[in-house]
Amino acid sequence: MSENEEIATNKPLKGQVEIGEEKSKAIVHKDSALRRLDISFNKHIELSEYKKSNLLAYWITDFSNYHDNEKTFDIKQLKTFKRGDIIKVNLGFNIGNELGGLHYCIVLNKNDNPYSGTLNIIPLTSQKKNKIYNDNTCVNLGDGLYISLNNMCNKEYKKWKEKFDNVDKEEDIKQLEKILQELEYLTKLQTEILKMKHGSIALVQQITTISKQRIYNSSFLSKIKLSNQALDLIDSKIKKLYTK
Repeated sequence: MSENEEIATNKPLKGQVEIGEEKSKAIVHKDSALRRLDISFNKHIELSEYKKSNLLAYWITDFSNYHDNEKTFDIKQLKTFKRGDIIKVNLGFNIGNELGGLHYCIVLNKNDNPYSGTLNIIPLTSQKKNKIYNDNTCVNLGDGLYISLNNMCNKEYKKWKEKFDNVDKEEDIKQLEKILQELEYLTKLQTEILKMKHGSIALVQQITTISKQRIYNSSFLSKIKLSNQALDLIDSKIKKLYTK
């Protein structure tokens, strides 16, 4: 039967049948996945694992947003990254000993392509009191990063205070609201930075590739870079772990 004859008899074309089958499969798999996910959530809640349940829920929301915006995400809105740059990354929901959630990370790419959608990074974590990290897989960076971030934060506070002092608090309500939102962000940022006061640990064993969509776009971090001395320590650890 010719294509015209198929159309004349109101029969779906082969391509239409395939699309219909794929759509049906997608709906079935979606429903199955949602049912399985609901079971998982209820299990965590019954075991009083509320934190884990919350983190998973946050990640599902974030992942859905990333997925929806993947085709329209403009890579060029981000800076061209350099080796040693510090960025903030959403590492997602962790499995086992993987690091998850929002963490500062070190960019490894020597030559970042501004049209590439990925970066190679090493996650950072803050030094916890009485916790011993494996020297064979980690690099203790000391408090250098904390000092850099804290100094930058103090500069931003000075800029904020100057704007707050100069705004007409009775007339320019919209500007005042914007300035107060900036204060809220700076306060939250300072709380994060204080966690790094006792030092930062580079988790070299968790070196990974991320989509640039995961990067938290922040002008605050645009000038923060790891020292050459710290990068040399990381290079030595990478060679020891992966090349020898």
